[in-house]
Amino acid sequence: MNRHLRALRPLFLTLLGLAAQAGALTPAGTVITNQVQAEFISPVTDQPEQVLSNVVQTTVAPVCAASVTPDGSAEQPAYSVTRLPGETAVFPYVLTNAGNDRFAFALSGRVEAGSATAPSLRVVQDVNANGQLDSGEPDVSTVLLDADASVRLLLVTGALTQGTALVNLVSGCAGGASDTNNVSRVVVGPPPALGVTKSFSPAQLRPGAETTVTVATTNSGAGESRAVTVTDLLADQAALGLTFVSGSAAASGGTVEFTTDGSTWAATEPAAVRGVRVRKDSLSAAETLTLTFRMRAAASAEGQVIPNVATAQTGTQSVSGQASVDVRYLPAVAIGPVGTPEAPEGSDADRQSRTFGAVGQAVCFDHTAKNTGDVADAYHIEVTFPQGGAQVTLLGADGQPLAQPFTLAPGQTTVVRACFTPQQAGSLSAVLTILGARGTSNATADVLQNVQATLPELRKTYRATTRNDAGQAVNVPQDQPVRVGDTLTYTLSVRNPYTWALTDVVLTDPLPAHLNFASASDGGQKTGTPGAEQVRWTLGTLAPGQALERTVTATVSDRAVDGEALKNVFTLSSTEFTTPLPSNEVSTPVWKAKLVVTKAVSAQEVTYGDRLLYTLTIANQSSTTAIINAVVVDTAPKGLEYVPGTATLNGDALADPNIVSGTSTWTSTWTIPEIPAGATVTLTYVSRVTPEASGALVNTVSVSGTGAGGVAKAIASNRAQATTRLNLLRFAPQADIVGVVFVDRNRNGLYDVATDTPVGRARILLAGGREVLTDERGRYSFGNVPVGTHALRLDPSTTPYQALLTPQAGGLSGTKTVFVTGLTSVDFPLAPLGGDISVLRRTTLTIGDVRVEKSVFAAGGGYTVQIRIVTPRALHEVAFIDPLPAGATLKEGRNTLTGSLNAGEIFLTYHFDWTGEPRAATTDPVLTWR
Repeated sequence: MNRHLRALRPLFLTLLGLAAQAGALTPAGTVITNQVQAEFISPVTDQPEQVLSNVVQTTVAPVCAASVTPDGSAEQPAYSVTRLPGETAVFPYVLTNAGNDRFAFALSGRVEAGSATAPSLRVVQDVNANGQLDSGEPDVSTVLLDADASVRLLLVTGALTQGTALVNLVSGCAGGASDTNNVSRVVVGPPPALGVTKSFSPAQLRPGAETTVTVATTNSGAGESRAVTVTDLLADQAALGLTFVSGSAAASGGTVEFTTDGSTWAATEPAAVRGVRVRKDSLSAAETLTLTFRMRAAASAEGQVIPNVATAQTGTQSVSGQASVDVRYLPAVAIGPVGTPEAPEGSDADRQSRTFGAVGQAVCFDHTAKNTGDVADAYHIEVTFPQGGAQVTLLGADGQPLAQPFTLAPGQTTVVRACFTPQQAGSLSAVLTILGARGTSNATADVLQNVQATLPELRKTYRATTRNDAGQAVNVPQDQPVRVGDTLTYTLSVRNPYTWALTDVVLTDPLPAHLNFASASDGGQKTGTPGAEQVRWTLGTLAPGQALERTVTATVSDRAVDGEALKNVFTLSSTEFTTPLPSNEVSTPVWKAKLVVTKAVSAQEVTYGDRLLYTLTIANQSSTTAIINAVVVDTAPKGLEYVPGTATLNGDALADPNIVSGTSTWTSTWTIPEIPAGATVTLTYVSRVTPEASGALVNTVSVSGTGAGGVAKAIASNRAQATTRLNLLRFAPQADIVGVVFVDRNRNGLYDVATDTPVGRARILLAGGREVLTDERGRYSFGNVPVGTHALRLDPSTTPYQALLTPQAGGLSGTKTVFVTGLTSVDFPLAPLGGDISVLRRTTLTIGDVRVEKSVFAAGGGYTVQIRIVTPRALHEVAFIDPLPAGATLKEGRNTLTGSLNAGEIFLTYHFDWTGEPRAATTDPVLTWR
């Protein structure tokens, strides 16, 4: 070395080359170059100088390293989960290439020692890195990773069985170490066992009723379950008429939810529920989850058995429970003896029996029919006769014929009375079967053990007595009526015709309403008040063949009505004859009023050829009852003969009588249809004196008839006579009277056809009893009037006009005295009312055989009305009114009539003032009667 070399000043050595990458292995194949550089201060130049060493190169070899996370061991597993048998487990891992090159890593799952169960394992790539096994994610056994790259993996078990398993995800590459410390633990507990039971309570119901549905899900396994959902879909049931009852769902736990479509569920109940479910997170061993709700059956559900299935689901386990509800009515009916409708059919309790009956005599049995079902039904009853035969009448609770079919509501009862009238002797057995429209039926039996062909002998007779003028009691003939105060004695005869006794025999005699009780024999007891009295005998036992009599006495009350019949029947009842047996009826006519006839003749002395007017006045003095078919018998001596066509009744023409001639007398017989109560009728006829006449001519008349209703017979009148003597010195020529009744308009006293008005149907009376009515032209005539002085009178009630006073009238309006000889004319001029008078209207109203004639006249600013009512028969409860025009004032007379009208005619005349239109002064009359 140069001795002149100075010592080196600070020397710096620098290693030049490629540095390794921090935190990671140097990639394989990397060449590492290494060279040293020295820096110093040259002692020569005293300047910095650099000196380089030689270059050294090294190539990096590939290194494989697998890293699986998380790590775990049996003692400290990466994951620890619990599962149920049959379930799977998924463990997420991350594999990282920790080497310095790209390597293929093998993947596998391994069950470690110490496991009680060995599930199958597979490795799945977690494509979406969500840590869960998703559809479509692939199984992998090898992955190729660049250095430092990672992949997410899932270790997936197969279906697990009970026990503990240690599972490990192992990964490594060729030539490198494997990562095996990735142990996870899965504990598989005992399995749950779900069961579902379902019930309807009640399981059978009628339409309109509700049933409670109970769904019970029980975990009968040893392990706790996963989340449980119990579902009951109801759409099919609703379609059949069984629907959910709002607000009725409840559960023993969890959350209740509802659906309307079977897929969308909510905790809020909708209007139309088509499904109910309950959800609970889990069910522990032996725990039960219960869901209840109600359902209602509509009418459309009737007759259907409706099934329902409920399903419980937990995990993959699904179980079902099924039940059905029977929707229908349970109709049922029963009939039996009264009060016991549900007596067992065919039993002794369901049979009624009587020991005795009689042919033709009704025997009645009472029964109770009951609807024992749960729905209203319509029923009818059929009767059959296994033995014997009878007519049967079914009666209801009101005693009226049973209306069939009849309807009973559930539980409702009704009484049915069956009355049998046997038609043959022997025994009678009847079966009553009640049948419902819904197909139900029930029967009961009635038995008559012994039906006899005869009845007990009952006979009633009476005797009527009255007091004669001497006060002595005398019998009234059976066909004659009785009067007030007369006595009636009734005899009641009874005989038992059978070979066995009749027991608890009772005789009852209801007295007619118009008798008053007087006495009864053998302890007969009277009950009731007058008008409603009856006598009762309690006889007890009537031995076989025994006969007896009882009597009761009564008097005719003043309540009796003429023409009625006092009808009387007694009855017998006994244990054997619960329906009273009637006796024969006795009928006693009553007539307490008189029928009186009087007779008058028109002349006391006659000569040959004279005519005699006979007037018969017949009075029915009864205030209550008419006489019908009154027969008038008039007996006349020879020397008098009836003049045909002269008979009148109450002024109306009457048919000629039936005439029967005898040796010294002849009889004329008329029949009058009716003489009203309280009425008097007048019968007139004319007889002519013949040359056979001599001495006193005595006529005798009598009347008999029948009380209204045809009950009281032979009601006879007194006998009346009229006597006239033959006086030949009275023999004289006959004359005739003719005339006209008219309104004398010009007041000249003469009938002028051009100006005067004839008055029809005016009555002219001739002294001596003769009378005639004018015709429509106002004309009248009396024929065969003896020559001499006679008085005539115009009946003022038959015309609305006043007769003009004449000197012949002697100051009496409408009366004229004239000397009659030959053909004599006697007119009746009448004064117009208030001056001149004109007819405004004539009206005729015909009602059957009754006629009402009305004439309205205007006179002096007022009006006069004449009414004529014509009837061929008596009218009762008459109401007649001829209304005035509105605003009119009645001045005189009357325009109404009430009461009764006798056969014949009646006139009403009245006057009124009125200022209205004359054509409106007329009204229509109204007549009514019973």
